[in-house]
Amino acid sequence: MTTSDTTRFGELLQQYRRRARLTQTELSGFSTVSVRAIRNLELGQARNPRRETVRLLVDALRLGGAQRAALQLAAGLEADDTAFLDLPALPALAVRRPHGRDAELELLLDRLTGPDGRYVGIGGLAGVGKTRLALAVAHALGAPERPGPTGAGGLPTLWLSVRRLVDPVDRRVPDDLTVPPVVWLEGLLTRNGAATGEAARLIGDRPVLLVVDGNDRAEVARDTLEALLAGCRNLRVLETSRVPGPQPADFRIALRPLPTPALTAVDDLRGALADPALRVLVDRITDLQPDFRLDAGNVGPLLELCARLDGLPRALEAAASWLPLCSPAEITRLARVEPHVAAGPADAGPGADWVTEALDDALEDLSPARRALLCRLADWDAPWTMEQVVTAAGTGRAEVASAVDCFLRRGLIRRLPSAHLVVFGVLHIVRASLRARTPHIEPIDHIHHTERTEERHSDGTGFGRTARGRDQVAGLLGDRAGRGNAA
Repeated sequence: MTTSDTTRFGELLQQYRRRARLTQTELSGFSTVSVRAIRNLELGQARNPRRETVRLLVDALRLGGAQRAALQLAAGLEADDTAFLDLPALPALAVRRPHGRDAELELLLDRLTGPDGRYVGIGGLAGVGKTRLALAVAHALGAPERPGPTGAGGLPTLWLSVRRLVDPVDRRVPDDLTVPPVVWLEGLLTRNGAATGEAARLIGDRPVLLVVDGNDRAEVARDTLEALLAGCRNLRVLETSRVPGPQPADFRIALRPLPTPALTAVDDLRGALADPALRVLVDRITDLQPDFRLDAGNVGPLLELCARLDGLPRALEAAASWLPLCSPAEITRLARVEPHVAAGPADAGPGADWVTEALDDALEDLSPARRALLCRLADWDAPWTMEQVVTAAGTGRAEVASAVDCFLRRGLIRRLPSAHLVVFGVLHIVRASLRARTPHIEPIDHIHHTERTEERHSDGTGFGRTARGRDQVAGLLGDRAGRGNAA
């Protein structure tokens, strides 16, 4: 056991003893470990305490679950199985099904309880509701009446929040290990080699759902998760991440924004509340203003607000924080011009700039050509089809389809309702953020208007057929696309 481990064992032992309101003499009497040995352990002067000594101390302190395992691991010993006797309960929020996610929820549940769905992923733009959906999945799998992957219901959950992980340079288990088992388990999962084996030994053959929430940069490596799955036959893993990982899970869904309502007047308030985006917004407003009532005067602006904020649950909840300060009509007017501002909380506290952070993550490893294409598409106000991009770019359909699919999986664009065509549009908050950070990019429509020989499509999208306009868009997909088309 290293010096740092010895010190940490002593600090934990002293912390647990004081919490039990015992003196060293009293602990000695209950445990039969000498006062001198306890004092030396707490001072970090005794190395490699024997397993029997540690057992006597944890039994005397009546430590269970995570605390017992924490002291054993700090002593350089294997943790025993009691850690799984007090798995943490999911937050109360997990009980409430997220609005508009019934189809995705049932699909994930079917996969996780089937033979081919041991490693399932949820991807999508920040704010789209991945964590909320994962909570609902964990709660449903934990219900005793629902059949689990091994036949029995009541699948327990280990919830690993990557945001709470230890510093990746310092691979120690966190010092404050008085919290549930997953906190020290995640310390094991961020280390290499034998630590993964120790985590697999602790989980064993138990039916367990491990949720790795927010694994955006693979802080918990995929080979680690695969090693756990190989060593734990009844383990199921549900991973959420903003950007699709390089290695696909057994099954992965790209979570889309909630459907947005048409910007039309609504006379039926009950019908309006059937809209899932509006339900998210109204629920949050009611949390902040219990006396709020949806009525004919505010339903129109609120429906428009849902559309301007793309049906992103986090954006809607943040916008609700503005409403104690201004009217629905005022915040909707802000969303028309600066939806990325309206999507941030009014108090401008931590997380206020989540839209910029989300966009940075989604753009991080895009090629320069695709970044430029996205910026150009953000300047098109009307919905567009892949065929229109192909025509404007003068390049192959495969290249355009690959770029559009990439944008769709990252949540930067969405498919829009249309009776006959498959049409897309860049999210409003993405468009506003891109325009704010790239004012130097000349809009495609402006380029076309400056051409004397411009030809416009009948749908008014502003795509030109001139040689200059075609060349400027073709370059957005890279030289290879241009050469392929020429061939």
